[in-house]
Amino acid sequence: MSSLAEKIARIARNAPPVPPMGGRGTGQGRRSPGAGDRCIALLVLLAVVGPVPAFAGEAGIDVPMRRDVGATVRDRVVESDPVGVQPAAEMLLLEIGILRRELGVDDFPARPEPQGNRRLAHVYVKSLEVMSKVVAVQRRLGVAESSVRGMPVDEVSSDDVLAAVQDLVDGVRRIKTQMVIETEADATGMSGPPTLSAAYMNLARASALLDGLVGRETTPADVYRSVSAVVEDMNLVAAKLQVTLDVAAPAVDGAKDSVDVAQQALRAAYKIVLLQARLGMDASAVPTLTMVRVTPAEAYDLTGVLQAELARIKWHLGINVPTSEFTGQAQNRNAADVFAQMLLVVRNLDQLTAGTET
Repeated sequence: MSSLAEKIARIARNAPPVPPMGGRGTGQGRRSPGAGDRCIALLVLLAVVGPVPAFAGEAGIDVPMRRDVGATVRDRVVESDPVGVQPAAEMLLLEIGILRRELGVDDFPARPEPQGNRRLAHVYVKSLEVMSKVVAVQRRLGVAESSVRGMPVDEVSSDDVLAAVQDLVDGVRRIKTQMVIETEADATGMSGPPTLSAAYMNLARASALLDGLVGRETTPADVYRSVSAVVEDMNLVAAKLQVTLDVAAPAVDGAKDSVDVAQQALRAAYKIVLLQARLGMDASAVPTLTMVRVTPAEAYDLTGVLQAELARIKWHLGINVPTSEFTGQAQNRNAADVFAQMLLVVRNLDQLTAGTET
């Protein structure tokens, strides 16, 4: 680097000076051979030997707390679907559509917001959410319930994700068989992009469409159970990192709504991405959500993302303990209860991040 800098500096010293600009027609305004080379050389010199900004190497963190920059980090993720997860997710939508028409379900659930840069873990956790609703429909209609997968203790594979999504298709077809619905899905129109993000979007749509078959929408109690699973996984991570976490949720004053829960969930998503970077992981992207019309379904989706991110941390740390099932009472939980639990998640994520520094 030093020899190159010396060469550039020597070129700059020997370059002929730039003549002054004169009037038109006098010849003084024409550029003589080599003019301006000194300026160019100096600019190149600055580019070569200039100092690197200090923030570029701080603790190896490549995930700034800004959504626009964070998205460029995640552009490096290869999102191609290696095993046909997206076609299976599209087939699931077709099968649910047939079931809804045959059973006279005609509600119009809101279309979920698209999410980019989804990973295998995100799609897998989303499939678990959808399967819980498929089983709820089976139970409501008196159909033999499908088996429900758990979260793998090792990193989820593309085969795991494909099998989980195929379970959903089989579960809906089991309902059709029991209800003697012979209409077959026409797969000729399937043409979605073969990406994990597209598969995630279709699973989110499937989840919303299944609510009409279940007979109810997502409730704060559902979100509370999901957040409780997040808390349990954080305790496992804390034990591995030898960090002490708070146990009791903070007190909350006043009534809360789904948008309050979603705001804290999004705040937690930023913090969990920072934690991943501190641990030397390939950090995920923060999910997008416009806080316009937020229902428990959107908050539920965000807590599912937190579950997927914590699963990635567990796999990274070699924690092979499955998440404990929530056994407490959640039926009477409201948005304020969920908000308090989410504040506990945010506070404990700060403690985990601080623990990685020591």
